[in-house]
Amino acid sequence: MKKFITVYGFMLLIMTGCGSSKNTSNANNGTSSLDVELREKNRANFSLLQRIRQKSGVVLQNNVPIINKTSNSFASGGSQEPLYVLNNQIIGNSFHSINELIDSYNVKKIVILSGADAAGYGTQGANGVIKITSY
Repeated sequence: MKKFITVYGFMLLIMTGCGSSKNTSNANNGTSSLDVELREKNRANFSLLQRIRQKSGVVLQNNVPIINKTSNSFASGGSQEPLYVLNNQIIGNSFHSINELIDSYNVKKIVILSGADAAGYGTQGANGVIKITSY
């Protein structure tokens, strides 16, 4: 009888411990308002060039972002700049034109497309695509 009470008490202790850890993990899954506020404030501190450069696969060449993952033999004679798309509108292959169009503070999301992902943009996207979404 003593063993039964001891085992039963031990099982209750384990079950309540698991239940409380489940509740605390659900509370921590959401983003806190402080994280969102800090991201909003830091957005103004980075230029568009710096924000694009932070993405993987992007390198700078003559102060212009180039997507490093693409190696296209057709582009070797001309510009290797990627295609810039702003809010699903094709802007062109010039970083300077996109930099004049949008302020870095208004950029919501930057997505880098290369290879098969950029094939939907045809020959214009042969050097990759940088999709920018603004607020």
